[in-house]
Amino acid sequence: MVHHLPDLMIPKVHFISEYWRLIGANGPATHFWCMRYEAKHLYFKRLATRSSCFKNPAFTLAKRHQLRQCLILSNKNYYNIFSETTSLKIVKHSQLSILVQRLFKENHIHETIFDECKSIHYKNVLIMARSVFIEKLVYEEEEPCFVYVLHLLKVQNIWKAVVEHLQVIGFNEKLWSYEIEFRGTLDLLDLDRCLNVLPHGLDIYHVEGSAYINVLSRLTI
Repeated sequence: MVHHLPDLMIPKVHFISEYWRLIGANGPATHFWCMRYEAKHLYFKRLATRSSCFKNPAFTLAKRHQLRQCLILSNKNYYNIFSETTSLKIVKHSQLSILVQRLFKENHIHETIFDECKSIHYKNVLIMARSVFIEKLVYEEEEPCFVYVLHLLKVQNIWKAVVEHLQVIGFNEKLWSYEIEFRGTLDLLDLDRCLNVLPHGLDIYHVEGSAYINVLSRLTI
């Protein structure tokens, strides 16, 4: 479009033409999008239209927003931490893979039926199957130990994550991501161990046959 219509360049076209450089330097565009700002701004736009205030709209918007926050914070259930699951189903021990069955046997778990979910809100953090979390940091360089969530199962009335440990191959400065590979080693973790370092799920990106995990936050303990 830039080459065909050079006289009709608008800022949006210019931004699109630069996205590939931004993604190459900072990773996926979801890390620096502004949709959450737009969602917050939508509340003020609707309020400004409905209030029909033209004398001092900034004061009206600020006051109404403060009153709304006071109402939300005064709710007795606001600070309660609870677990909420989605896509809950029952799975039998025989339906699990051989590696998972062997893992349960090593941990002396003899249950035959489990509750499984696709995602769970645990301590205000969304944990989903097929997402990646950081279990711990090792060595002086504080290299992250990644785990890949295979299943979210209720074992002995406690929600646990069946994870696969990922091997860190190295750090790619061009992609600003850790190159990883699957080790095939499974483990059974409490959900708290997934939130100790970074209480946020990560994604795996495949580039030219290699798997990468992009971490923008500073990791330290």
